[in-house]
Amino acid sequence: MTSRSAGLLALAAALLCAPAHAQVGEKLSAVQASPLLEGRVPGASGRLTLSGGTTADLRQRGGYLTGVTLRVPVAQPARAAALAGLFTGYGDEFTDWFQAVLADPQVKARLASGVTLGAAPFELQVRTSGTILSVMVSRPARPAGAFAATAHALPPRKATTKPVVVRIYSDFQCPYCQQLEREMMPALLARLPEDVRVEFHQFPLESIHPLARPAAEASECAAQQGKFWPYKDALFRDDTWKTANPNAAFIALAGKVGLNTATFESCLSARGGKANVDAGVKEAQTLGLSATPTVFVDGHPAANPFDVAGLLRLIDYARATR
Repeated sequence: MTSRSAGLLALAAALLCAPAHAQVGEKLSAVQASPLLEGRVPGASGRLTLSGGTTADLRQRGGYLTGVTLRVPVAQPARAAALAGLFTGYGDEFTDWFQAVLADPQVKARLASGVTLGAAPFELQVRTSGTILSVMVSRPARPAGAFAATAHALPPRKATTKPVVVRIYSDFQCPYCQQLEREMMPALLARLPEDVRVEFHQFPLESIHPLARPAAEASECAAQQGKFWPYKDALFRDDTWKTANPNAAFIALAGKVGLNTATFESCLSARGGKANVDAGVKEAQTLGLSATPTVFVDGHPAANPFDVAGLLRLIDYARATR
């Protein structure tokens, strides 16, 4: 494959960084109201027959759209792109990118055997069969067993045997993680449903944030005294530790959150938090993560971790589609 083709296949992550009101993952009724589906003829098993020889097979659960398979004449790539833009919720920006992918000669040569495109948080499987181009749009979720257990959790406010789990993979030196903690988290926690558990997972990106690991290990030392959450909050609030030798600032913060500073300092010197941070990094790498903050709701990756309304909708979707 040429470098241009590889770039087209990978371009979605860069194109789709803006907030999106996704259609797969939304209420089925909202999707069906789209003008692009005007004149549809409903059929059995969720099939919609549209004009021009196009069909859309909708998959739903709990009133939410969980996926769709489009079948469009090969001669109508713009129609396929517009409908794919609708069902991902990314609209015209996605439509232009998708048409460019379909027009690339190297990609066209592979369509008969099938091409998988990543457009986070969606996956598109694209294939031609005779005169028909099929596009299957899904929102894949990681199984619960893919995630490691953590003690760093805010339990649901209401007792439940099956909480929805929000997992945040974070780096203490990452400015975007700091923004998430300062701006998004208070708003999310204020509106969080009672059956939701919130977890913090360590993922220091040491190659670009050399102080992220020391901060993570310091937070693990705080956890040994039952103060992980207040210490985590203090690290994101306070920038004094972002110096060449941050230990003095770590110890000062320990005193401010009510830790036994002598015990904390001993843990820090012995690197008593290293094993837990190592485990967090290994988990994130096993999941294939490369950036922070990354947020999952149950097994569903959040398209935009800063979008509180979108996260709340994703919580509702995860609960309804188990």
